Amino acid sequence: MSLQLFVHDINRCSFVNGPGARAVVWVQGCSLGCPGCFNPGTHRAEHPSASIADPAAMGEELGRLPVDGLTLSGGEPLEQPEAVSELIRAFRRWNSGTVLIFSGFSPKRIFASAAARSTLLLADAVLAGPYKEEAGSSEIWSSKQLILVTDRIEPNTLTPERRLEVSLHTDSSVRLSGYPDPAQRRDLQHYLKQEPEYDQR
Repeated sequence: MSLQLFVHDINRCSFVNGPGARAVVWVQGCSLGCPGCFNPGTHRAEHPSASIADPAAMGEELGRLPVDGLTLSGGEPLEQPEAVSELIRAFRRWNSGTVLIFSGFSPKRIFASAAARSTLLLADAVLAGPYKEEAGSSEIWSSKQLILVTDRIEPNTLTPERRLEVSLHTDSSVRLSGYPDPAQRRDLQHYLKQEPEYDQR
């Protein structure tokens, strides 16, 4: 039986999920349930909006894009290590860009699992550790530890910024990507509830 990857969403060109222009895959499923998580809709493994993908086919499709690399987020990518590994291998057959993984697993947990460790070694860098919401702090990834597998990603390019991307899907759903603070999230919700104004010149 071929591998299957549970997928929450895909962005074929993002500038706020790692250095340069990147293809981003948010996997579906995470058992960690970190309080304050940016993506609570990715926690249930079989969410109604999730899709099931062939990781090899998806890796080839994304690898053919004119991007600087691939970012894997979620959900928890390392809870689907075999499928994520296949996705990375397929991407690399077509694209020489870098691979970045965001994981809620601690480095200790990653290295204790042969499957997770094997997936980590296919990447160039992993930001590891559970998300911790810190009230009043401007820090975004203060609880994360950077694991550099290669020297292809400069650590300074992973300094988080409060940059946002808003994408409108063909089904009229809206994707917010990046690292908004609570005020930015409230502002966006306010704007989305307003009637749009059209420039008809």
